[in-house]
Amino acid sequence: MKKLGTIVLGNLIYSSAVAFFILPNGLITGGTTGLALFTNYLFSVPIAAFIAVFNISMFILGLWILGKNFALTTLLSTFCYPFFLAVFQKIQLQIGLLTTDPLLATIFAGLLVGSGIGLVIRAGASTGGMDIPPLILQKKTGLSVSISLYLFDSMILILQMFFSNREQILYGILLVCIYTF
Repeated sequence: MKKLGTIVLGNLIYSSAVAFFILPNGLITGGTTGLALFTNYLFSVPIAAFIAVFNISMFILGLWILGKNFALTTLLSTFCYPFFLAVFQKIQLQIGLLTTDPLLATIFAGLLVGSGIGLVIRAGASTGGMDIPPLILQKKTGLSVSISLYLFDSMILILQMFFSNREQILYGILLVCIYTF
């Protein structure tokens, strides 16, 4: 039960960072959220909806390739993160910006994302989404999860460069560095 509580808490912290610091301050980031920002820019798909569909798709792929044990530890995150994100986005609209300083937003977002993901990983789970392709690559090719995560995050940041200014790009790089540390 403690493990499940830790996974829920980690997703709560992670989604709060996205809703209160990343999205309202126009920051870019890696992972599923970065893909959602890119898709939202191109097709106006709601961010929480994209994340939910993508996480479910990755969950099914992970179940198929990585097995039941993986699926059980990831199932909670697959649904918690998009749910909490949607709730926090509504709250953020009601209370307004916590800060307009992009550096402060980047630092807080990085610390919260890193803490949230760290809690989930310490509980022996995955946050789902873009954590799954590197795990599959490791199983199939032996490629290190950390190397493929950095590669995926870098590619996702590059996608966002098409609609971001130089400062957003630099803050995005800083954000990814903080949360991966």
